[in-house]
Amino acid sequence: MIRVAWLYDMDACHAPTGVTRHALAQLERLSRRDGFAVTAVTGRITRPEGWAYWNSLGPPHRRRFPVRTRDLLRWWRVAPVPPMEWIAGPLDWVYCPAEFRVRTRRARVAVTSHDVLQGFKFGSERTRRNAATAFRRADLVLSVSEFNTARLLEAVPECAGKTAHVPNAAEDLFFEPTPTTDRAAVRADLDLPDDLPYLLSVANFQPRKNLPRLVRAAGRLSEVAAGELALVLLGSGAPEEERALREAVAELGPRAVVRLPGYRQGEALRAAYAEATALVFPSLCESFGIPAVEAMAQGTPMALADSTALPEIGGEAGWYFDPEDEEAIVGALRDLLDRDGERARRVESGRTIASRYRWDVANDRLAAALQKRG
Repeated sequence: MIRVAWLYDMDACHAPTGVTRHALAQLERLSRRDGFAVTAVTGRITRPEGWAYWNSLGPPHRRRFPVRTRDLLRWWRVAPVPPMEWIAGPLDWVYCPAEFRVRTRRARVAVTSHDVLQGFKFGSERTRRNAATAFRRADLVLSVSEFNTARLLEAVPECAGKTAHVPNAAEDLFFEPTPTTDRAAVRADLDLPDDLPYLLSVANFQPRKNLPRLVRAAGRLSEVAAGELALVLLGSGAPEEERALREAVAELGPRAVVRLPGYRQGEALRAAYAEATALVFPSLCESFGIPAVEAMAQGTPMALADSTALPEIGGEAGWYFDPEDEEAIVGALRDLLDRDGERARRVESGRTIASRYRWDVANDRLAAALQKRG
């Protein structure tokens, strides 16, 4: 029996990102796996979403610190106590589904690297230093893509020989057909006129997501300019990030239909994919790209940036463009919209590719990596 403490911040269940979805999906499956005894560990919980998930785990296999998770991690940067064994009991592994630096007595530590490029290129010096230390001190670094692994080894060469590829995935519901009733309700939910087709973006509003450029490029399509094809941006951001995006929208003219309805999750997000004409993902910095897998699983065509990890994940299912070239974005979208037969072919390729990125597969890889070094 391999004894594992899973460490994460339950407050991240509020508006969960891809990292949180990865963390919870792996916890659920690892806890059910034969040969593993898993204890979930978190810090003080303040948000109702975190409490709801935490209480669903049941008391036998969970431990909670009296301080916030982030405060414990800060403390561990300067002090070796309390080791994780004091909280969770005897352990073989501490598994962190993020770049955490953890103190233990004897247990080995596995951390997940989600986006080295973002952290080391766009993060602060403190962020880079803390992440590098976590990677160096870990016994095992789990990387979500081959692209990310290459960036990891460039940034922290000491990780050579202790990495394993454990990808992200789409939740199981995205591989199920979307009910007709859910599809019928999509446009009302997104504040769109009945039957109006739309291009979809699923991303936060950080500058690296490149959404103002997407808005300008989409506005150059005749259908968008005439109000015959909408653009829906599912996500949110800081006030200044949203302001820049709304300024780009305002420049399109009065007939263009652009919606910023916030995030959608679960069935509502699945329905948004199912009804979309295409997903457009122009990110400048992406070390996986869960929306691409979700879109492929739902049979949604997609146009993706031709850089970072997106070509690795989308394979032959995507239309690709230089994300820093508006003309290239317009050209890829024009080709996608005009080629019905090719769209159908790539959709079928996408379904096959998406099947490789399911959480059961990712959990098999995680378990194998822990067992191999166990």
